[in-house]
Amino acid sequence: MFPNKHFVFVHDTPNRELFDRTERTFSSGCIRIENPFDLAELLLGEDPDWTRARIDEVIASGETTPVTLPQPLEVVLLYWTVDRTEDGGVRFKPDIYERDPAVLEALEAPFSFTPPEGKSARASE
Repeated sequence: MFPNKHFVFVHDTPNRELFDRTERTFSSGCIRIENPFDLAELLLGEDPDWTRARIDEVIASGETTPVTLPQPLEVVLLYWTVDRTEDGGVRFKPDIYERDPAVLEALEAPFSFTPPEGKSARASE
């Protein structure tokens, strides 16, 4: 879980066959992780108390076990409807969230930058 105003969660799924589909837009906005225990191991890798064996033990217990990371992790979610193919071509994807018009409008507007709250506009600060 990561706090966010959109109530988006990262989670596993009991429907493993869903990862075999080309189109996976059947979720309500949550993000299905194909290898959630590998992600847990990666996130907890710095903590000697959380080995893969311990993670597997907690999973086998069937008990929900909240774990707080020692350092906050910044989560950045990206959404794009165009991608580069392996051969250097371009692949356009459906804009399922209908965000392309706003992006195009913003690209055509004069540039302006407002740093996030608590951040400086100067890279050196």
